[in-house]
Amino acid sequence: MSSQKIKGLKKIIRGKNCNLRRFRTEEPQLEKILLELFNEVEILPFLNREYTSNNTKRKIRAWLRKKADHPVEVWYTIRHGRICAGYICFKWRKHFDGACEISTAIGKDYRGLKLGFESSKLMIDHLKSLEIFPHLVAYVHIKNKKAANNIRKLGFAKSNRLHGLITKQFYGEPAKKSGDRIYDLYATSGKN
Repeated sequence: MSSQKIKGLKKIIRGKNCNLRRFRTEEPQLEKILLELFNEVEILPFLNREYTSNNTKRKIRAWLRKKADHPVEVWYTIRHGRICAGYICFKWRKHFDGACEISTAIGKDYRGLKLGFESSKLMIDHLKSLEIFPHLVAYVHIKNKKAANNIRKLGFAKSNRLHGLITKQFYGEPAKKSGDRIYDLYATSGKN
């Protein structure tokens, strides 16, 4: 399944305090927030290394072109009014659509406004309404207690059973034993 084949996928998802808008190339505000996020030392351990390796304007522009029209990843800008406050995405694998992973990051100036929670809720509700994936999952760094609490409030629970399967399918490597992990996997049903 590719992102072009998903029926009902919205370009804009509207919420009370924020909206989600599909990534567009040549968007200076988005480039600026990505540059800030991918170079912010405090959150680097929490973000996927694939993203943070794009830490210059040139690399971010090239990365944005790939992500704006990706076959198995759908990326949204988190908009607070007219301001780009962060990103949220969901992705799966061509060979495995048994789960979809949700990832989000909010710019330093916009944390504490509950944008991470609301944007995640908007995305989760939208994905559940599409009823495409049996499981929605999120990897949370073991030291990121705020993200773990927010994801639990959204109905996710830690899932050691799915951790092994999904990590192998998504990243091609076996899941580490619980004592050696730096990320926990949280999951919820992808259906309403």
